[in-house]
Amino acid sequence: MRFYCPRCWQDFGQDVAKCPHCGLDIAEFWKSKDYVEKLIIALDHPEKETSIRAAWLLGQLKDVRAVSPLINLVQKTEDVYLARAAVQALGEFNTPEVRQFLETLTQHRVKMVRDEVQRLLSGRRNCARLSSPARKEQP
Repeated sequence: MRFYCPRCWQDFGQDVAKCPHCGLDIAEFWKSKDYVEKLIIALDHPEKETSIRAAWLLGQLKDVRAVSPLINLVQKTEDVYLARAAVQALGEFNTPEVRQFLETLTQHRVKMVRDEVQRLLSGRRNCARLSSPARKEQP
């Protein structure tokens, strides 16, 4: 099993209270964070599977504190699977900020991300049509 410092992401083979690389008091650091904060930190984890899981969980929790970190992740990552996971997580939020950001991704350089954005946006358009009141036609 590998252990990582949540500040410098150096790894070590045993669980330690203090990071031997940057000096962070790891135990105190984690005690000071709630679950959502820990997941947001995990978005930058060096093991991409952990970052993908964190993105998914943040989407399921729908805590708005995750919106900006997820947007930043999409913008900075070179990992297409991580970008898609972050987009999928953002799709769980129905805020103007998220809708506006997803619209900017319709021309994303990666087809997998574009396809996910299109799926999310078309689903929202369909939901909006279904929930809007029917108009009566004027004679």
